[in-house]
Amino acid sequence: MPTTHRWSLTVPVVGVLIAVAVLPVASLPSVPAALRESLSYAVVWLPLSAAVALSVRGATKGRVEPWWRVLRLPISVAGVVAGLFVGLTARSLGLLLEVLTTGRIGTGSAILSGGAVGVVAGIAIVIASIVVAPVLEELFFRGTLQPAVGERLGLGLWRELVTVLVVAATFAAVHAVAGAGLLAALVTFIAGVGFGLVARSYRVGAAIVAHMVFNASGLAIALSATGLSPVYPTLALG
Repeated sequence: MPTTHRWSLTVPVVGVLIAVAVLPVASLPSVPAALRESLSYAVVWLPLSAAVALSVRGATKGRVEPWWRVLRLPISVAGVVAGLFVGLTARSLGLLLEVLTTGRIGTGSAILSGGAVGVVAGIAIVIASIVVAPVLEELFFRGTLQPAVGERLGLGLWRELVTVLVVAATFAAVHAVAGAGLLAALVTFIAGVGFGLVARSYRVGAAIVAHMVFNASGLAIALSATGLSPVYPTLALG
């Protein structure tokens, strides 16, 4: 008899494929420059958000369970500490890798491009990068995709580690499609492994904290080097 899985794998896979497929729309010459940034966020985040909603709906079918518990969002003090540690460690490893491979820290020029932006747009960029992106991406990758993959691979330490690696590779691949270079994609993979491990041990809420710290530290380094410029898209930060 076929095994019944709580988490759908089809829904998140379709969600990420749609996001990747429609991402180039934001860069079309016919799209006004003023709308490209907002559109680049929307075409990625909307499919991922829809996939999360549909996945949670399927996972809670026939169960009396609040959605935030299904997504393993409740966070403890230990989870916050673990998230802070993983986020800073992932950023530090990324900077070390960049120095070893390029001889310099070029985070700013790699992540940010374009001319200066106004205060409102700058605040929107910061909120999108440090709050919205970490929450939505972790709900998708570690909240829905990781348990779906994990159910197919089964229990056991090695299988759970393979699950983390598969999801981290998917996470990095999406960023690569979004415009991240090889080095940035590798750093994103390393960060994704950290997020996956902390989500496994301390729940998805802790992974969100780790992702926020990772993006915030990267944005701080970037802005200190280049000044405030548009991000196309926020996914480039991780």
